[in-house]
Amino acid sequence: MQFAIFDEINAIEGLSVAEVYEEHLGQIEMADALGYHSYWLAEHHGHDHRFAPSPNLLLAAASQRTKRILLGNMVNVLPFHNPVRLAEEAAMLDHLSNGRIQTGIGRGIGPDEFKAYDVPMGESRPRFIESYGMMRKMWKNEAKEHVCGDFFSHGPVNLAPGVLQKPYPPVWFTGLSKESSRYAGEEGLPFVTAFLTNGEMKEFGDLYRESFRPSEFLSEPFFCVMRHVFVEETEAKARDEAGEVYSKAFAHWLQIALTEKRDGVHKSYKDYPDRHQRIGAMTLDELIENDIILFGDVAQVTDGVNRARDIGSDLTFIWVSPKGITPAQGRQCLTRFSQEIMPRFQ
Repeated sequence: MQFAIFDEINAIEGLSVAEVYEEHLGQIEMADALGYHSYWLAEHHGHDHRFAPSPNLLLAAASQRTKRILLGNMVNVLPFHNPVRLAEEAAMLDHLSNGRIQTGIGRGIGPDEFKAYDVPMGESRPRFIESYGMMRKMWKNEAKEHVCGDFFSHGPVNLAPGVLQKPYPPVWFTGLSKESSRYAGEEGLPFVTAFLTNGEMKEFGDLYRESFRPSEFLSEPFFCVMRHVFVEETEAKARDEAGEVYSKAFAHWLQIALTEKRDGVHKSYKDYPDRHQRIGAMTLDELIENDIILFGDVAQVTDGVNRARDIGSDLTFIWVSPKGITPAQGRQCLTRFSQEIMPRFQ
């Protein structure tokens, strides 16, 4: 199994925004030196504790400070952006990273973010599908005519520079629904899912593999799970240092769930509110018991990774820097995980 890192670029108490960026870029450099497979940022808008509305800018900076690690955005929220612009940004990042950029795509999840962009949430799936189809043609130099879609349009596109990786930078798909599982499989894309119990993840993974069709990227399914991770010398020390942080880490799910009562969640996201409310209300012990977070000493976290492998995870994403975790704690966790847990899976 390989290991990747997910990072939302959360605020850090006492630091300016510029200092927050520097801390997270330093963490990417550390991950590169420690041998992690890849590092992924997240696109979010309008949240006071998330500072990366345009993660591709940070990926450009990270590309100049790293040598080996793959870099990606999980995800580019396709319904919010002009596909020509995103295709061009991916091409630039492909060259800046010397062929290490990975393109994460998704349809978005936050009702308030859809409101900010004045995009109907119920259109997220068709907008996503249309945008992705257009971007593929641009990357392959096949967008030579005017196209007027249901949501986006473009004239003849000459992508300059063209992409470095052929036929285009690897595309990864992230989702939290059965429909997303099927879509990723049918398109032959790597599929990443998160914030679910192992039973739910296994169901999505099985559906993904059953739906899988080989593509120009993948001949076999590639299924990935994401977990919050905090590993210390002992469970007692982990609880003392970060127990309070992780007991509150999923409280925002309650806020998302309750937007249904304000008509903020479209019916195409029908499974989300109940699930988010259930996870958001879990205690620390319940989060640990359900493997929503991998927390404790090396043996406990290793057991959690083993359970992820047992449900078919080919690559596990670890998230070590949610809101409330200090830079020192994040670096310590990355180091201990790489030195004491990763070798057990190589």
